[in-house]
Amino acid sequence: MDVAVEVLGSLAARTGVHRIRVGVPEDATVEDVVHALADRCGGHAALGVLDGERLRADTVVVRAAGNNTLTASSRVVTGDTVRFRLAA
Repeated sequence: MDVAVEVLGSLAARTGVHRIRVGVPEDATVEDVVHALADRCGGHAALGVLDGERLRADTVVVRAAGNNTLTASSRVVTGDTVRFRLAA
């Protein structure tokens, strides 16, 4: 399935990505989205938002529809847009 990724603010400089669509399995999580992003854009993209298998403490991820906060283990669904940003 396809998931849209938006990386906002200075986090985009850290990851080298602003907007992209990635393909992930049907039962994918935010962590899977990050790894797909890294496969497409380089490992630095994952290092910019993950600390091991968890999101970095300064990284916030929200589902664009509903603005729900997500964790690395949150499931994504077909057509989702997930937004990554630095915590305020």
